Amino acid sequence: MNLVEVGSKIKQMRKKSKMSQLELADLIGLTKSHISKIENAKATPSLATLSKIAGIFHVPMAWFVIQEEFDGISIVSKKQRAETVETNELGYQYELLANKSYMSNINPSIVTVHNGAENLTPYLHDNDEFIYVITGSILLKYDNKLYTLDKGDSAYFSGKKEHIFINNSPENSKVLTIYVDE
Repeated sequence: MNLVEVGSKIKQMRKKSKMSQLELADLIGLTKSHISKIENAKATPSLATLSKIAGIFHVPMAWFVIQEEFDGISIVSKKQRAETVETNELGYQYELLANKSYMSNINPSIVTVHNGAENLTPYLHDNDEFIYVITGSILLKYDNKLYTLDKGDSAYFSGKKEHIFINNSPENSKVLTIYVDE
């Protein structure tokens, strides 16, 4: 994740919305100081924080890390897919699959769910989410219920309820995840 680019885009959206750092901080439950550090590339926003910020500004999370403009088609070779977002908070690594405009309403990624992740804090966001297990097996904890999803299984759910993926395999699991903006 390019911290300078992420921070710059957050600052750009905040200023466009005529919002102070303190107002943004209050909306997402952080301090003004932490927002300043994120905007100045001195701190990495967690995925949950990025999701909350994206929701406030009505843009997909990928908009903060994707650097190309959208001209009606998005073709991304595997070699070009260098943008990844890793969060120790959830034990995930996100590989963004499409370079697209913030005007698009889908955000596809491959989520690698690490084996042995210890900090498993559920999170929520304003998007619907479609998932498809590519390799391995996960437990989807959704609204305090556990669902086992094995290779080839899929689920569609609202991100407005707490959820998290927990690896259920001896190796890392991979999940195709598509966020659908409202």
